[in-house]
Amino acid sequence: MDRPVSIVRFEQLYLAGFAVGVINTVVSWSTAQERAAASIAMFGPAFLPIATAIGFAITLLLWYFIARRGSAIAKWIATVFAAFAAIGLVIGIIGLLGGASFSVMTGLGFVSSLLQIAAVTFLFRPDTRAWFGEPAAEGAADEAL
Repeated sequence: MDRPVSIVRFEQLYLAGFAVGVINTVVSWSTAQERAAASIAMFGPAFLPIATAIGFAITLLLWYFIARRGSAIAKWIATVFAAFAAIGLVIGIIGLLGGASFSVMTGLGFVSSLLQIAAVTFLFRPDTRAWFGEPAAEGAADEAL
């Protein structure tokens, strides 16, 4: 089965968001180490790199199972993560309105979250139903993107 256009768009936006997230991780590594000092003291110096690698692995596994395997379960997990990203965006905007400082890390985080949210919206377009093994909606054959 050929991948629907919406799945291709999901993949492009999701991987772009992942790339921005990787850049943000690199840019903010020293800040992350400071914030994780207690965990590093408790679990050792490998804690932060391992936790980061696990986060990246989960993101890439979700991409693979959604964009290449058509997993409806992965679709819903990514949707939950996107909802958390949306909540984080709202909290971040409220913080900025309340006087918090804006940094490159904040901007990259916002961009990454927005790309993730936009990507997930493509998973709910009519042309993805067959990809995820869902029954076609009434009149779906007549719908066009």
